[in-house]
Amino acid sequence: MPDDDTQHAARDEAATTEATTPVSGDANSEVSGEPQGRNARANVKRGPRVSRRSAGHVRSGARMLSREAARILRKHRARIDAKVIAEIEATLAEIESIRSQRPDEDLAALEFQAEHLDELLHQHASFARKSALRDTIENIVIAVVVALGVRSCIYEPFKIPSGSMMPTLRAGDHIFVNKFAYGVQIPLTTKVVGEDWISGIQRGDVIVFRFPLDESDDFIKRVIGLPGDTIRVNADRRNIAIKRAGADKFETVAREKIEDEKCQAENSTQTIENCTLYRETLDEHTYQVRYRDDLRSNDPSFRTFEVPDGYLLVMGDNRNASHDSLAWTVSGDTVTAAGLLSRPDIRDLTAIENERLELHDDGDTIRSNDDGHHDEVRYLAERSDPARDLTLEAWRAPPIDARAIFESLAANYGATETTTFATLMGKQLGADDDRIAEYGAKLGELRYAKHEATSELVFWAPTADVVFRLHCGVKRCAKPADLASRAAQVIKSFEANPDYDARELLTYEYGRTQTYPGRGQRDTRYLERRFGSEHDGVRIRAWRAPHEGLAVLRDAALAEYGAGPLAPAMQARYELAALASTEAAVATDLGPQAWVLEHEHGWTVVHADEDEQMLSVLDCGPKRCKSRTDALALATTVASRFPVVNKDRDRLSELLGQADVGGLPEQPPVGPPIGYFWDHLTVVGVVLDDSHSVNIQVEIEPEGGLEAALEARKQELRAPEAVEGLGPVAWYADTPNGHTFLFSVPETKMLVELACRPGLCPDRETARALAERAREKGLDPENYLQKGVSRPRPFVPRGNVKGRAEVIWWPSTRFWKNID
Repeated sequence: MPDDDTQHAARDEAATTEATTPVSGDANSEVSGEPQGRNARANVKRGPRVSRRSAGHVRSGARMLSREAARILRKHRARIDAKVIAEIEATLAEIESIRSQRPDEDLAALEFQAEHLDELLHQHASFARKSALRDTIENIVIAVVVALGVRSCIYEPFKIPSGSMMPTLRAGDHIFVNKFAYGVQIPLTTKVVGEDWISGIQRGDVIVFRFPLDESDDFIKRVIGLPGDTIRVNADRRNIAIKRAGADKFETVAREKIEDEKCQAENSTQTIENCTLYRETLDEHTYQVRYRDDLRSNDPSFRTFEVPDGYLLVMGDNRNASHDSLAWTVSGDTVTAAGLLSRPDIRDLTAIENERLELHDDGDTIRSNDDGHHDEVRYLAERSDPARDLTLEAWRAPPIDARAIFESLAANYGATETTTFATLMGKQLGADDDRIAEYGAKLGELRYAKHEATSELVFWAPTADVVFRLHCGVKRCAKPADLASRAAQVIKSFEANPDYDARELLTYEYGRTQTYPGRGQRDTRYLERRFGSEHDGVRIRAWRAPHEGLAVLRDAALAEYGAGPLAPAMQARYELAALASTEAAVATDLGPQAWVLEHEHGWTVVHADEDEQMLSVLDCGPKRCKSRTDALALATTVASRFPVVNKDRDRLSELLGQADVGGLPEQPPVGPPIGYFWDHLTVVGVVLDDSHSVNIQVEIEPEGGLEAALEARKQELRAPEAVEGLGPVAWYADTPNGHTFLFSVPETKMLVELACRPGLCPDRETARALAERAREKGLDPENYLQKGVSRPRPFVPRGNVKGRAEVIWWPSTRFWKNID
C-alpha cells in the first residue's frame, strides 16, 4: 500500500490536473457562448495553476500568436464566422490584459490563453496560417538575406593566394575585409552608397578589389594613388614620388632600410638572400615593403601616372615581384596620335634651327585606361642648358705623367683651390646607405673651383694613378656637397670594378648622354712608336683630334719635362729636375706653339697645331739628333704629315717611320696593349617646357557619334572661329595651349585636336600647316592604326573595390593581427 505521503501527492496531482485541463466537449460549444465554456474559463482563473514552460518561452509564444491572430483578422476577417472572430478578439484582449501586469503576470493563465488562441486559429483559420514548409523556407530566406547583407556590407573572409603583398601578407593567410569602411555596396552591382558619410579610401590602405582585366578574380594591393594624384615611379620601383591633387611639387614616399630583419620565402619561414626590407611611410600608414635584389633593374627611366577621377593606382608590398598597376596591360588594335604627326613632320614645318633640339614623345605619362580609341601625344622641344651639364673624365694610365695630367687639368679648368671632401660636404657630411662618407674620405687631394655657371673638381683614384675630372652645372650641382657626393659615387664604383667605363662610374643622371671616343679607339686617336734604345733613340707620342683637349695635353707634356707654365707646380709637388730650357717658343715654321727642350738624353720637341688639331711629343736622342737643328728638322717632317693624317685616321702611324730615323730598329710597345687611356661621359643638360611644345589628341569612332563629339569639344574652346580647308567642319581658337585647331576626318570617323605653343608655332599659319599634315595622314588608317599593341591598364575603378583588409584571423601564428 502506498503511504500517506503518496496518497497526498496523488490527490494534489489530480486537483492540479482538474484545474488546468479544459472542460471536455467539442470545440463549438466553447466558442458558441454556452455557460459550460465560460464556467471552464472561470475555473481556470480560480483554480491553482502551474506553468509547464519557462517564463521567456511563454511570453514569446503569446506574443507571436497574438501577432499571427491580428494578421489573420486583418487579412481574412471576411472568411471567418463572426462568433469565432468575437472569441478570438476576446482571447486577444485577455492575453493583453495578463501581459499588462508584467513582470508579475500570471504565467500559467497566459500560457493557457495562448494555447486556447492557438486552438481557435487551428480550428477556424488554418487556411491562413503558415505551413511548416513555408515557415522553414522563410527562415532560410531570411538567413540568406542576413548572410548576404553581412557579406556585402560588413565583413567578408578572403584567403591570400600569393606572396605579392609580402611581408605584410603571406600566401595562405586568411583575412577579414571590412566592406562597410568605404560605404555600402549594393549587392551584385558596382554602385556604392553612403561614401560621403565616412572618410573613404586613403593612401596606404590595403584593399580587396575585382581585378579590372578579369573581374571574376579578386586582388589585394595597397593604395598608392587617389583620383587627381600624379605618381612617378622608376623602372626598378625603388623610387616613388607623389604629387597630390592640387599640389605643385612631388613628394618622395619616405622609406628607411631595415637592417635587423631578413626576407622570408613566399611559402615558408626560411630566410632568403638577395632581398632587402624597408619601412615605408605613406600618410597615416607605416608598413614594410621588400625588394628582390636579384630582380633589380638598371633602367634609370621613370613612368608617370595621372590617376583619373573614379580610379585608383595600387601596388603590392613585394614591390618588384608583384603583378600590380604598374604591370597590367592589354593587347589589341589601337590608334596612335604619333602616326598623324611625327618628329620629322614637326622639323619640316616649324622653325627649329638649332641642331641640338630634340623632340620627345610624352608617352611615359599614362592618364587613363586606354580602350584603343583615344590617344594623345605631346612633343617637347629639348633645348640645351649648360647650367645643367655634367661631365666626367677618367685618365687611366695615360702616356703622360699622371701628376702632370692632374696639374694640367686643374690649371686649364681653373680648379686652383686645394680642398678636402669634408670641407666640400660641410654639414651634410655623414654616413648613409651608400656610405658616401667612407668613400669620400678616400678622395685624397682635391682641386676645386666654383665658376659663375659651373663647378670643377679634379681628384685621384685612391689605389691607382687614375685621374678624374668632374664638371657640373650649377643647376645640377647647386652646392659643393652635390659635386663631392658625385665624386664619392665615382670612387665607390671604381673600387667595385676598376674596369668600369665612365657610364658605369656615374649612373642615374638625367639628360642626354654622350660618350667619346670610346675605350677601343686607341689606334685612331693616339700613336706611340720607339726606335733604338731608350735614352739615345727616337720616340714619338702623337694625338689626333683629341677630345680631351689640346691645351690640357700640351701643358701636361711640357710639365712632364719641367717646362711650360706648370713647371713650378710640378717641381714643388713632384720631384722632377729642371732639365728643360723654357725660354721661348721656337721661331720656326712649326708655328707659335712649338717648344724645343734640351735635356741630358737629347732633345724634346712639343708641338701643338690648333688648325690641324694635332699634338706631337718627339724625343730624339744623340744617335739621330746631334743638335737642336736635327731635332727641329725631324719635328718639321712630322708636322708636314699632319694634314694627311688628320683627314685619314688610318694613316696615323705614318707620322714617323723607320726611314725617318736613319734605320734605327723599332722597339715593341711597352706593356700589354690597352684601350684608349681617356674615358669620357657627358650628360647634356636640357630644358623641357610647354613653351616649345605641340600637343595632338585623336579619337576614332567616338561614343555618341562624330558630330556630337566635335560639338562637345568645340564648347571647350575659347571663342572658336570656323575655318575652311580642314574638312567639312573645322575650328580655330587662340587658347592658353597656343594655336589650336579642331577638326574631323569623316572618311575614317576621326576627331583631331592640335595645339601648338608659340615656341614652335610663332604664328597661326605654322600651326595650320601641322594640322593639315595631320589631316592628310588621318585619311589612311595605315598611318595611325597599330595592330596587336600592348597598352597599359593601370587604374582600378572605384566601383571594383570590395573593402579594406583589416585583420588576419588565421593561421594561429598570426591570429587577429592587424593589417598595417
